[in-house]
Amino acid sequence: MIRLCLSFLLASSILRSEDWPSYGGPLGNHASKEKSLRVDWNGEEPEILWKKNIGLGFSSVIEHQGRALCQGYAEGKNTLYCLDAKTGNVLWDLRYPCTKAPDYFQGGSRSTPTAFEDKIFLQSHEGDLYALDLESGKILWSLNIVKDLEGERPQWGFAGSPLMADGKLILQTGGNQGSLTALDPENGKPLWRSGAYDAGYASPSRCPSKPEEIAVFNQFGLSIHRLQDGRELGKYQHKTRYGINAAQPLRHENSFLISSAYGKGAALVRVDGGQMRAVWESDSISCQMASLVRKGEFAFGIHGQAGPRSRYATLFCVEISTGKKRWEEKGYGVGSLILIDEFLVVLSDEGTLAIVEASEKGFNQLESFQVLRGKTNWTPPTYANGRMHCRGSEGQWVCLAMGK
Repeated sequence: MIRLCLSFLLASSILRSEDWPSYGGPLGNHASKEKSLRVDWNGEEPEILWKKNIGLGFSSVIEHQGRALCQGYAEGKNTLYCLDAKTGNVLWDLRYPCTKAPDYFQGGSRSTPTAFEDKIFLQSHEGDLYALDLESGKILWSLNIVKDLEGERPQWGFAGSPLMADGKLILQTGGNQGSLTALDPENGKPLWRSGAYDAGYASPSRCPSKPEEIAVFNQFGLSIHRLQDGRELGKYQHKTRYGINAAQPLRHENSFLISSAYGKGAALVRVDGGQMRAVWESDSISCQMASLVRKGEFAFGIHGQAGPRSRYATLFCVEISTGKKRWEEKGYGVGSLILIDEFLVVLSDEGTLAIVEASEKGFNQLESFQVLRGKTNWTPPTYANGRMHCRGSEGQWVCLAMGK
């Protein structure tokens, strides 16, 4: 009996479930330590737990305390849906006026909601910011980034998600009065403002190895700020055509790996006190939207750009310290990826979900399934508590049972 109990406890710890409460997952690095992912399907298809159409857009899904949330656009409004994560039943929704705002793409929602304890924080591409009660969806407070915080909307709208850190709600606002702003999450009052950069399309992120610092990928490039008061600790210029820096910076030891499209490429930026310099630069690592993920000394990402040449995009593995590619493989278009334990989960721009070994030794795809329609599926999947959420740009939200 004792042996049986110990075996059960061991299995439970190994298969420990984990929420995905904000953009990029628990640590904002598009990775989960959850070990429950089933990788060998023997010709079977994952069970579809539920489906829902939520409208146009690119907001990704979060899962928090048994609820799954995502927003989409339809008929002149954005709607944030809060669903029962197990059944897909709607618990509540919030609808608010918002433009479709197409601009060389179909438009729709952009930003992913952020969950923290009993609250949800939601941002629109027009700058509306809401604090909501998780249980009921009741609006606790709201403001507009442009009107109330003197922010400046970037060309393709606010796309980053708010970050909760040490009692501060941090977001890119753009503008000369403080392009990075910390708010009191209880009432929306500003706590500090810092910087004078145009807002980029990435989300502020906390540095796992230095939790007292915030990294921001804005239109100037990469800037590092002190969490306590917003003081800028360093900056590195990485400007692109059209001002598009969208993929999340990847922290590794005392460096950041950053990458953009539009002819700019990637750089490994070392932080040494207040000085930031490039260890290497490469135009063969050009991540337009999909953020890089890291396993050990290697990073994995998607090189390429949306448009006529998207079919030439490649999934790749790169040695972080040198910038040398170990392998690359076509077939996923300008898709997205996350890391779950030892495996990459890649969602192609045409809606194919694939499981690939996260190994520097070579490309090895284990399984693939067609889960979404369309050709502009740029939103990364979400994995939480054995459930895989895939959200298509046309509005299809599919929840798959993919745990062991």
